[in-house]
Amino acid sequence: MKGSNLLFLVSWVILLIVSAMIVLVSAQSLLVAYSGQPDVITRDYTLTQVAEQGGDQAVKAIRGRRATAATWALGFGLLAIAVTFIPYRRGEQWAWWAVLVAVGVSQVLSLVRAIALATTVGTGAAGILLALVLLALMAGVPRMFRSSGLER
Repeated sequence: MKGSNLLFLVSWVILLIVSAMIVLVSAQSLLVAYSGQPDVITRDYTLTQVAEQGGDQAVKAIRGRRATAATWALGFGLLAIAVTFIPYRRGEQWAWWAVLVAVGVSQVLSLVRAIALATTVGTGAAGILLALVLLALMAGVPRMFRSSGLER
């Protein structure tokens, strides 16, 4: 019983930390999009080169896409914090499933880029995020899914 409580504590703390990191990284990405800071698209291709070839409209389009992705990630991170800190921490099973589905589907789809787009750029972050969240969720299983006859 004590071991499952410690695992559960580790579970929701990891989820909270990962969610907070999503919020921080997406806020930083939003700052890059709105501030005009240098933006490296790939190792060999920058927004300066995009401006030279496609003009200001192309740069605005890329910055707009970055802003859209960053705001969605920010919303996702804030919602993950709320779900983790309140219902998940209370031991509500729906919250466990919600985190699994939200992170599992989104990050697996992000990893599919390696096959569908033939690029591995960005797969590292998706893979680490998926691994950490799955690890945290597995640590929470003993407490979240113990038989209902036992007290929580």
